[in-house]
Amino acid sequence: MGLAFFEEDAMPVRTKSLALIGSAAALTLVLSLPMPSAEAKPDVWQTLKQQTFGDRAIATDGMVVLEMPDTAEDAALVPLTVRVPPHVRQDLKSLTLVIDNNPDPVIAKIAFGPAAGNGGERSFSTRVRVEDFSHVRAILETGDGELHMASKFVAAAGGCGALMAKDPDVETVDLGKMIVKTFPPALDSNPIWSGQVMIKHPNANGMQLDINTATIIPARYVKEMTVKRDGELVFKMEGTFSISTNPNFRFTYGRGQDNDLDVTIVDTDQTVFAGHSDPAGS
Repeated sequence: MGLAFFEEDAMPVRTKSLALIGSAAALTLVLSLPMPSAEAKPDVWQTLKQQTFGDRAIATDGMVVLEMPDTAEDAALVPLTVRVPPHVRQDLKSLTLVIDNNPDPVIAKIAFGPAAGNGGERSFSTRVRVEDFSHVRAILETGDGELHMASKFVAAAGGCGALMAKDPDVETVDLGKMIVKTFPPALDSNPIWSGQVMIKHPNANGMQLDINTATIIPARYVKEMTVKRDGELVFKMEGTFSISTNPNFRFTYGRGQDNDLDVTIVDTDQTVFAGHSDPAGS
């Protein structure tokens, strides 16, 4: 910050004046352009809700919390975290993540197994692409069959068509390399552990342009992920291309006798990748 300040003061007066004039002109042009408007977009949620959940009631009652930035710094890498507060004692059945205005609105569907855990705060985090200003939704189904929703409006644009590297071939180097980690709770009395899965994968969505060849990069993305603890299912996820390049997942699971994790990932080319957790916290 200090360096930038001194460099600006060192500019000749004429240069500074021209820069100010240019900045003012650019600002006038930007202000004259129509700004994206949430009201300009049709409300597609009722249609999506009917297609995904039918006529089932969905409560907005604080049983699930969605955390995302109001404005995305990078629309191709938007952090998303879903939390289930400790006061929710029910088992978890499923979690559906939706971005209303994405080309494929459903980000992921997650079916929880008996090793998902209970008795503390449960969570799931990843990074997603957001194509346009949109509501993002997390719909949790508890073991009693009830649906609960949290939503957040996110200002972002262009995330689905954005390239993650100037050379797309770079994204396929070490394809499928996976890191799986486990993290014990701070208190031994807490029955909830945390896990993390990172995989080297372009998660190409078929909308990105190869700037070297001016051709569309074929779609290839993670479509299934299965996580097990000591042979018991933590969850199985069905993913879409709305998940960012080099998918990164952080989640909780229940304590067991053996808390190592086994992960199997299948992409749209039917390639299978497998990983096993490193020692806890490593």
